[in-house]
Order: sequence, then structure tokens, then C-alpha cells
Amino acid sequence: MSLSAATAPAPLPHPLVERLVITHGYSYADALSDLEGEPRDLLLFLPSHGKPHLETPDIAAVLPELVKSLNGTADRLSAAVAGPALELELRQQLQLALPALVVVRAGTPIGSVARMRDWDEYLARLSAVLGAATH
Repeated sequence: MSLSAATAPAPLPHPLVERLVITHGYSYADALSDLEGEPRDLLLFLPSHGKPHLETPDIAAVLPELVKSLNGTADRLSAAVAGPALELELRQQLQLALPALVVVRAGTPIGSVARMRDWDEYLARLSAVLGAATH
């Protein structure tokens, strides 16, 4: 579901996470079913709702640039922010440290990268996940 400033959940863990939803227009998802209709792959950001984390604003700041870089000239990738319930579900299911990025295709997680990474490592790991799963 897409949000505006009037409908954004409050509080999001950090102003940079809020910016992803409000300014960049990324979806906010309370459940994986919220993402099933999205035709593009998603980088779902699990920002660590329960406990503030120093890496959360860093990932929020680079996420739009990751989407741009991984898209190239195509429009096959977007991003979303997980709500607390979805974050907890995926953290337990995938045994992730937070904050994390989970690659979601058609409402199904297909890979993840936990914590902040160097730019080249992000690109390599996320490209591998996106390329390994066929459309």
C-alpha cells in the first residue's frame, strides 16, 4: 500500500525511513500479502522497529541509490518498508540480524542482506539474488 504524509504510520524508526515512504513513494507493508500485486521485484527494508539501530539511517540513505543502480535502464525494481509485524515475521523466518534488506518477488522473499554493507558488496550480493531467481 502506498502512503502519503497524512497516512504514514507513526512513528517510523527514523526520519530517513519516513522519507522513503513519504518522499520516494515506497510502499509500506504490514504483511507480505500487501506486496503480492507489485509487478516489480522489491528491496524490502526491515529498519529495526523494536530497537533503534545506528545502521538504520545509513541503509535508508543508500536504498534509493541501490534501486537506481540495480535497475540500470529498466524499471524492474522498487523498494518498500516493512511494518513492525512483517519485520518480526521475516526476521524469524529468515533468521536475520536487523536492519536488513529482503528481496521480494511476487510477495515471496527470495534473498536477503542483513546490516549495512559496503557499496560494492551490496551490488554484488543483491545482483546475485536478483539474477539467480528467474522471472
